[in-house]
Amino acid sequence: MNTKQARAAMAHRAFCGLPQRHLGELIEELAPCWQARCESGRHVRRRGARQRQAGAGPKYELVLVDRLPVTLVQLRTGLSMTRWP
Repeated sequence: MNTKQARAAMAHRAFCGLPQRHLGELIEELAPCWQARCESGRHVRRRGARQRQAGAGPKYELVLVDRLPVTLVQLRTGLSMTRWP
């Protein structure tokens, strides 16, 4: 199973409990807050302004678009320790 198939499966209404349209709206609503929280944490860790260009450095294994459906599935099903391919 590739990432695209896994993302589609996790975002299915049967798993996460939300229709695709609502899931998309939720992601759009939460994305700016999530990015601001991440950047705030980075600012605190590095004790000041950015030292490299935006996008440089390590990448998240799961971005918000992937994290939200995984979280919804975990809350809905009660599964623990699921692994992403």
